[in-house]
Amino acid sequence: MYKQTQQHASAFRFRRFSRAKWAAYSSMHREVTIGRLATRVADSSLAKTATVAATALLLMQGTAFAQSDREQETRTLQEVQIVLSADSLQGSSEPAAVLTANDFQQTTIRSIGDLVALLPGVDLRTRGAGDVQGDLSMRGGTFDQMLLLLNGVNFTDAQTGHHTMDIPIDITMVERVELLTPSQCMARGLVAFCGAVNIIVADHYCDRLLADVSAGSYGTANASLLGTKALGPWTLTATAAYHRSDGHRENTDYRHGSLFLQARRHTEANDLHLQLGGQLKDFGSAGFYSTTYPDQYEATRTLVASATDNFQLSSFHFQLSTYFRLHRDRFELFRDGYVDDVPSWYSGHNHHLSSLGGARLLATRPLGIGEVRAGAEVRREGIWSNVLGSADSTLPSPYNKSAARTSTTLFGGYGLRRGAFSAEAVALGQYNTQFGTNYGLAANMAYNLSTFNFQLSVSRTFRLPTFTDLYYQSATQQANPDLGAESSTNVELKVESGKIKVSELSTFRFQLSTYYRSGTDIIGWVRPSEEDLWLSMNHTAVDALGVDAAFNFQLSAFNFQFSYSYCHIEADHRGLLSSSAIDHLSHKAQLWASVRPVDRLCLKAGATLRHREGQYVEDGEAQAYGTALLVDAAVEYDLLRSCPQDTGGPRLTLYLEGHNLLDRPWRDLGGVPQPGLTLMAGARLAL
Repeated sequence: MYKQTQQHASAFRFRRFSRAKWAAYSSMHREVTIGRLATRVADSSLAKTATVAATALLLMQGTAFAQSDREQETRTLQEVQIVLSADSLQGSSEPAAVLTANDFQQTTIRSIGDLVALLPGVDLRTRGAGDVQGDLSMRGGTFDQMLLLLNGVNFTDAQTGHHTMDIPIDITMVERVELLTPSQCMARGLVAFCGAVNIIVADHYCDRLLADVSAGSYGTANASLLGTKALGPWTLTATAAYHRSDGHRENTDYRHGSLFLQARRHTEANDLHLQLGGQLKDFGSAGFYSTTYPDQYEATRTLVASATDNFQLSSFHFQLSTYFRLHRDRFELFRDGYVDDVPSWYSGHNHHLSSLGGARLLATRPLGIGEVRAGAEVRREGIWSNVLGSADSTLPSPYNKSAARTSTTLFGGYGLRRGAFSAEAVALGQYNTQFGTNYGLAANMAYNLSTFNFQLSVSRTFRLPTFTDLYYQSATQQANPDLGAESSTNVELKVESGKIKVSELSTFRFQLSTYYRSGTDIIGWVRPSEEDLWLSMNHTAVDALGVDAAFNFQLSAFNFQFSYSYCHIEADHRGLLSSSAIDHLSHKAQLWASVRPVDRLCLKAGATLRHREGQYVEDGEAQAYGTALLVDAAVEYDLLRSCPQDTGGPRLTLYLEGHNLLDRPWRDLGGVPQPGLTLMAGARLAL
């Protein structure tokens, strides 16, 4: 297979067949030719044009900033926290975990992927450095069972979870990151099998300009520029970023750039939020999907846009959102100009153009001691391809297949708060033109006892198959367009603290969660014997049991963060051979510390210990993923700082970072070794 490794075969499966029908179906398709899975289309001239245009735009903004008074000219660092902020401890459906800008500024992470991986219970399986591609999952789930939200808007693509992290933002613009469990998603009218990550872009700063450049090992170079401008009730934000590398091994070079524009208008009558972003990626993908073909290459293009308006009518509060995402990709099994003798059986590259768009309305109204809420959403998902979908002769070249579906979702619930107790119940129903009717239920309860908060949540949720689940095929595999939804029941108990004052100079806070998820009709590749094709079906049962913990300590200029996650998986393939490997993170421990020994100097250090279950095949032999220990460190020095506080004046910071200081070999996916010792040096300028 080209696009899915054995480790990821669990992402595709077949509905229940009788054994006789199954055997007939397997025999009929035994001569299937090799299919190709995909991601792709690159145009480097477009990348250069977008980067130059974005830089020019922001430089013009910077000139305007220099002519105006500054109320807040650099990012205000908030107190470090790994759990909920103090003012959000009262709600029964608040995020399971929150990372603020200050949290990750106390670490050495430099990418969106590394930022998301800081969240307890989250697993990001990277194929390449620099946010080239990563499979996002949570609490032992698969990369197709996770949602990614940008400013609360669900831009998760229906083609495959491999593209979930294709979002046009840079870490310099992130204000905070929220982790949502299935029940918390349901309270927001979202359907998430394992959970969701919500990335919030900063928009509350006044005029400012931030620039960051760095360079280091493997010919790596990064540049980003961010500007904000306050114009009456409007706050405008524009960012541009560019990243490149020669690669830490052959055919792992990459180039990618992004441009993001955000506008927010806040008045007494309404709160309007607009966002528009584009991203371009081109990267060598040596062994990303099969070690048999090391000369693979991918190029992707992503466009996202949305408009959200919050307004009040009488005693009702409304939120109306519209959104759109377009993702174009090209996958080359044999990279153009890289392979001299392309096999005659190779018929060409894989092309995909996927789209999604929708509208959503949420209404809330106070009622009695609580609040009633109801909402509706219509979402359309489609794909043009030469690999995935049904034959369609009306499409322009290179596409000859297509698929589309529409979901209509209705949801409603009631939440109440009485003293320290709060609770909420939500019901959701969805009709999909391809999969019929499905439903979800959730109940969240919380009790706030002074500094401590206790929460219990129960939910029933589901996931619809992706287009790859439905249509992928190869010489040894045959997918099934008649797959159904997979479902899960989730229970979680959590206790957390607000900020606890130990002394005049020190505080700490913590969070502890335990959860259980029972999944049924999980999509998987199975076969009755070694001679049969792998067939996808809703067949496997998977249960997950785990614990997530986070601790934060602050003593004057010293900050300490620690988190630990444990997950145990039980899978029942019901007597059939399965190609799926339970290769989840069973243990993940992260420790970060930062200190300012003198006024202008900041030292940072961190370590991540990860133990992954499962095996991969290398040189014909099975290898265990085992345990990986990664150690990072950084030193920062404020060369220019006109004000000792972080709230005004120009600031120039020089930094030196070291990643994987022990030069340990490690990998998230079989056949894809990750970089060894990496050094980066750079400068940040804030005006």
